[in-house]
Amino acid sequence: MISNFVIFDGDGEIKNTILTTFEVAEINAEKDGLMFFKVAEGVHGSTHRIIDGNCVEKVRFDLITSSLVITANGVDEAIISGIPEGVQVRWPDGQTDIVTDGEIRFSVDLAGTYTFRFTAVPYLDQEVVIEAIPAT
Repeated sequence: MISNFVIFDGDGEIKNTILTTFEVAEINAEKDGLMFFKVAEGVHGSTHRIIDGNCVEKVRFDLITSSLVITANGVDEAIISGIPEGVQVRWPDGQTDIVTDGEIRFSVDLAGTYTFRFTAVPYLDQEVVIEAIPAT
């Protein structure tokens, strides 16, 4: 019989999923700060987490974007709001910040496509893509 196990950290974030025919203890086991927990098939770290010994689905938060297309003039801006406090945003240049006031603002003077990635342990990861078009 194949069993599905997850390895997760102290925050409940699933780090890896293991399918095995070996029988591992039915209870949680801990090693080096990581826990092992038997779960149902289809559980994955991108969609689930472990809370108080239970496997639960991550929730989606509603992002509000003022505009998905801006003019690349350094003045026109897109505002992404509805971001829960503590969510990490990865900017298109790779920089990461923790959102503390519920929104981020973005303007640019170089035309292109810019992807913002939002991550936090209790939430589903989300992306917003902003297109900056040349100024005319």
